[in-house]
Amino acid sequence: MDCGFKTCKYNNCKMSFDRTDANKSQAIIFDGRFMPRKLRFTRPDGQVWIFAAHESPLTYGAGGNWWYKNTEYIFNWTMTYDRDNTDIFLPYGEILKRKHKERRDFKSIAQNKNKTLLMIASHCSTHSKRQEYVNELKKYIDVDILGSCGKKWNCGTHFTHDENCFQILNTTYKFYLAFENALCHQYITEKFYENFNYDLIMLTRGGSKEESKIFFPKGTYVATEDFKSIKDLGTYLKTLTVNKYAALLKRKSQFYSPGYLQVYQRALCDICERMNFEDKYSKTIENITNWAFGSQPCLKSQDIIDI
Repeated sequence: MDCGFKTCKYNNCKMSFDRTDANKSQAIIFDGRFMPRKLRFTRPDGQVWIFAAHESPLTYGAGGNWWYKNTEYIFNWTMTYDRDNTDIFLPYGEILKRKHKERRDFKSIAQNKNKTLLMIASHCSTHSKRQEYVNELKKYIDVDILGSCGKKWNCGTHFTHDENCFQILNTTYKFYLAFENALCHQYITEKFYENFNYDLIMLTRGGSKEESKIFFPKGTYVATEDFKSIKDLGTYLKTLTVNKYAALLKRKSQFYSPGYLQVYQRALCDICERMNFEDKYSKTIENITNWAFGSQPCLKSQDIIDI
């Protein structure tokens, strides 16, 4: 992901991954999930600290609750997927409209699909109760699960999106379960964006209520929250006609996901511009915990009832 700053409007920045450069850099990006318990360098006066968090706030304490005891960590800017609560916006992706309509036989694509739902997951016990939701959905429609949470899947390399492995989304399945491990404000991950361009429809469960309507074009996806119950969702998916499914594919084909590299590059350009006008963007975040959790961005699932 080291794409540099050459394409940026302000391109006089350089990025280093060498930790020995820490005490002479003008800015440092910290990964919120893996904060060091103790700094191995002395922070120079005026050095900008950027708190970067790609996962939900529920994971920030994965390496220990460092924020409660360590007063060394005084940040200046944040870089996250939550546009409403960040300085540098870095989402998992974006959906753009194509300049030209695709002309394809979507009905033929729909007719050749012989399976309905697929989920690929290795994180089974989640705050969002993802697995519990799927287990309930299985009562009404077949769901295939590949990975640690289901059938062993040896295709490709872990944490790498192998196009050859994911061809089954083009040929076999009608829907892909883009279910998040946490239900947090604007937390829509690569599960949606990396798989959007395949010939199937995304079934989403994530973000805050009604957020899918903000981020995704109408008629290009199915959201679990649009159904009164899991049974109603299962019934809808099971009784969806070939023609209606083909219409969803046709509508979705007007849009595409350009990939993560584009949004990452934009975030880097934003950082470089800010560094060139540091006085304009000067700020201090005294308490990163209040910033992360003050708005209560993560909620418990309301569609799964504890027994």
